[in-house]
Amino acid sequence: MRPLTIVHVQTRMNSSGGCEENTWASCVHQAESGHDVHLVCGRSSSVDAYRGRHPNVAVHHVEEMVWNISPKDDAIACRVLRRLFLQLGTDLIHTHSSKAGILGRVAGRMAGVPAVIHGVHILPFSNVSVREKLTYLSVEHGAALITDHFIHVSEGTKAAYKKAFVGQGVPHSVVRSGMEIDKFKSAPLPDDWQELVGETRAEHRPTVILMMAALEKRKRHAEFLQELAKITRAGDNFRVLFAGSGPEENSLRDLIQKLGIGDRVRLLGHRNDPERLVALSDLSVLCSLREGLPRVIVQSLAGDKPAVVSPFPGIEEIVHHDVSGVIAKSSDAEDVVRETIKLIRDRTRLRRYTAGAQEFSVDAWSFSSMFSQLDDAYGVCLARPSVAARLARAHGKRNDARQRSTSPRERA
Repeated sequence: MRPLTIVHVQTRMNSSGGCEENTWASCVHQAESGHDVHLVCGRSSSVDAYRGRHPNVAVHHVEEMVWNISPKDDAIACRVLRRLFLQLGTDLIHTHSSKAGILGRVAGRMAGVPAVIHGVHILPFSNVSVREKLTYLSVEHGAALITDHFIHVSEGTKAAYKKAFVGQGVPHSVVRSGMEIDKFKSAPLPDDWQELVGETRAEHRPTVILMMAALEKRKRHAEFLQELAKITRAGDNFRVLFAGSGPEENSLRDLIQKLGIGDRVRLLGHRNDPERLVALSDLSVLCSLREGLPRVIVQSLAGDKPAVVSPFPGIEEIVHHDVSGVIAKSSDAEDVVRETIKLIRDRTRLRRYTAGAQEFSVDAWSFSSMFSQLDDAYGVCLARPSVAARLARAHGKRNDARQRSTSPRERA
């Protein structure tokens, strides 16, 4: 690939999170491959965590780009993005998430950006009301008309877009989320593991259930806790560890106290040692309303730990039901809780699933694999005749402009 000016657009770039980690890793990889790379993020972003983090990735903050629907802010953000794309001489934009995906693609076409790619990290029209689903689908169908390529995190999201007829006639690729797989293999226990589980004797360590997820409503921690309180009792020898931070932290803390389950549940906040938490755990759980392909479950399997999960689209790519874990029959969070408690009470089955997790290869989710898949997807997009023609015209116009701005003596 010839050097390009590539702009990634994401509504929220926080200092932690799977989508953010992947977007940043993509920026760094492309910058180190010789491209001119820019990252544009919106209002609720940890801009200082990324500015200056890599010398060849420029970070731009668009204050008007917000997560919620705001006609005034959205219109301003679109104009700001268009102006920025023109100033940068953008060859390709790669949008991430639903809101940035809409604004970025519209602004990109308004600016005449030759190549427009949209990254699907999560299905916006999954597990929502009929009205919301129809709204999301209509918007996605419209945005697909100005999209040159779709990149999905899993075969499941790709199949869901195909089933919904979104982006027909446009190439769709799968680029699996990359992560530092090796550090989850044979990681040591956290130094403070005794404090985390409330037990000083290693031989009496309780069964540990780990949920690594931002504390936000979409992850359904509250529903998990309410069902847990119904089907367990004080003195049960297990601990649920919630690792993550977010807007629901205080309400979840209050709920734990109200339900009287503080002996069984711990809120750990944000941790920088997820691999050690996996080592401490016996299994991982996740019951979110919507997910793409959850990285935390890949990390759990990388650490040889099984998982109990909701039936997200494509989840069977990483959790083999009744082999390396359980895929709940319904999308209800309560179903995940019931399956989890049944599993920890059946030690023979838990050992069998642990052995199944040990046999599962997660090499396809390494960073090197992701970068290779990403380069291939970009190559497919840029090889499309319409994209190649637009790119050639754009470069021709820029060369002409540079020549016109150069004095006759300098040209000589």
